[in-house]
Amino acid sequence: MQGRRYFARELGVEEQPEVWLPDSFGYTGAFPQLARLAGARWFLSQKMSWNTTNRFPHHTFWWEGIDGSRVFTHFPPADTYGAKLSGEQLAYGVANFADAGPANRSLLPFGYGDGGGGPTREMMETARRVADLEGSPRVVVETPAEFFAAAEAEYPQAPVWSGEMYLEFHRGTYTSQLAMKQGNRRTEHLLREAELWAATAAVRAGADYPYEHLDRLWQDTLLLQFHDILPGSSIAWVHREARDTYRRLAGELEALVGEALAAAAGPGDVEVLANAAPHDRAGVPALAAAVAAVPPGAVAVSREGDAVVLDNGVLRVRVDADGTIGSVRDLVADREVLAPGTSANVLQLHPDQPVRFDAWDVDEFYRHRVREVRSVTALDVDDADPARAEVRVTRHDGDSAYVQTIALAAGERRVDLALDVDWHERETLLKAAFPLAVHAERSTAETQFGHVDRATHTNTSWDAARFEICAHRWLHVAEPGYGVAVVNDSTYGHDVGRPGPGDARGAGATTVRLSLVRAPRYPDPETDQGRHTMRYALVPGAGIDEAVREGYRINLPDRRVRGAGPVEPLVAVEGAVVEAVKLADDRSGDVVVRLYEARGGRSRAVVRPGFACAGASVRDLLEREDPEVAALAPLADAGDGALTLDLGPFQVVTLRLTRA
Repeated sequence: MQGRRYFARELGVEEQPEVWLPDSFGYTGAFPQLARLAGARWFLSQKMSWNTTNRFPHHTFWWEGIDGSRVFTHFPPADTYGAKLSGEQLAYGVANFADAGPANRSLLPFGYGDGGGGPTREMMETARRVADLEGSPRVVVETPAEFFAAAEAEYPQAPVWSGEMYLEFHRGTYTSQLAMKQGNRRTEHLLREAELWAATAAVRAGADYPYEHLDRLWQDTLLLQFHDILPGSSIAWVHREARDTYRRLAGELEALVGEALAAAAGPGDVEVLANAAPHDRAGVPALAAAVAAVPPGAVAVSREGDAVVLDNGVLRVRVDADGTIGSVRDLVADREVLAPGTSANVLQLHPDQPVRFDAWDVDEFYRHRVREVRSVTALDVDDADPARAEVRVTRHDGDSAYVQTIALAAGERRVDLALDVDWHERETLLKAAFPLAVHAERSTAETQFGHVDRATHTNTSWDAARFEICAHRWLHVAEPGYGVAVVNDSTYGHDVGRPGPGDARGAGATTVRLSLVRAPRYPDPETDQGRHTMRYALVPGAGIDEAVREGYRINLPDRRVRGAGPVEPLVAVEGAVVEAVKLADDRSGDVVVRLYEARGGRSRAVVRPGFACAGASVRDLLEREDPEVAALAPLADAGDGALTLDLGPFQVVTLRLTRA
């Protein structure tokens, strides 16, 4: 949205049918739908030519997203986004074109693009000379839109690539510079809270909505998502600046949230829990504030020899003398969650010395050597709160210190975990391992507005190349009838696999590991040095719904405020997940709700506005009227002020609710 506005404001370009993204380190399967909802139909990249194991099979194709949306896509077969228009590059582009024959057009981005210099006189002269030169492909200088229109018309039956495009390279960027990952994750969720509570305060209490302030904060956040900032592959100065900016953003957003909640709740001394998540929590409705319910039951703490046992009647967790989790018994399902003969929440250290690009890469051979951190300096139990008990394990290893917290809350089917680390290793990768008694053929990882499945085995070279994978708030593994989720507040890198050859322990098991922190030396020799805190959780007996719910919970922690009493939600939604509630950008005061189908199936969503609503419409991502977008999600009146939407798998819908 911000990019489209910039083009319209600064360049006078209202419609942009193509997306130009040459150098991203892989491409989410959610993107085709988002591109189409923003008015784009064509996509260009080049980075998949950097694959180190498998050659991407197409240069011109239809890219199908996780929801079924498609965009016509082209990868320049010259395998560069900064060509010099040399004869060698032209010849290579022709010889390398995987779809040559049915397709006869390819695009060659030229100029000093990696430095912003653009085409030179010499390049333009070369283009003129090879416009019709015997022995050379014919070259035409034209706009991307002209190329794509002709290419699509020529090759409408192009093959289809479905789902994500996983780059077999630069896997270390899921983890490098933890502060960037944490800053981005926290800022994204604070922006969600700020928009929600500011909109609630505006509708419920007549407060001013901070349009300009939020717009500036979004621009600052998006700037920090730029290549190479969020990937963690910039020089030290960039990351120092980014850390300072993230601290400023957090401060400003916390202030906005506090002011909005105070206005919405009104003056008073009633303590309420403000629940910005799209699911009920502690008896408080989604997107509302109310008095929290007292959690049922208590947590019992006992000893089994040197082990500490936490039991809340739902889960029974044993923490062994070495501080690892030796057992998680699901009392609801009556089964052990951990693989036989294994321990969970085990800190593992790997030498991490990639061949080419330190901050960018994690190479497969890192797994050949591993050392577990098992030494215990102290093991302390805190059971002062009957509704929550925790075990704190302090470790010192090498030049680093670790404090792990294992906690169980009353009534919860979830083990809460935290790691405080004072990290001073070099060229080392830290992971946390969870060997699970689940025989999973695939892992399921959250991506934007949905999830993707990946094999847990290495049957093919494509499977083997995914030895490090990306997940957002959660990762889930399951066998028929039972699943387990691992959720996190700041981790993106993961790996999921089976027991190794000859390893009888945990046969039929699946191990999930989180990549917590790295220590590459280039381009920032102090990468990740210092103190960090990460939170994650193990959720036994979880389906996809529970994984989604717990992923939001850990990223939107409890926020308790005092006011006159409960604050009703602006909108109640069943059958879909609400990702955003805000006021419309045109400053009309209308309420915009963005929601999506999260399971990957079909659903009927019921939407109940919590205010006098004079009308509702489906809009595109830029909040514009678009008949094609509206036709994808027809609204129906369900009576009593409610609306229904029939959603397809992972469908994203932006609703505009007009206030009466």
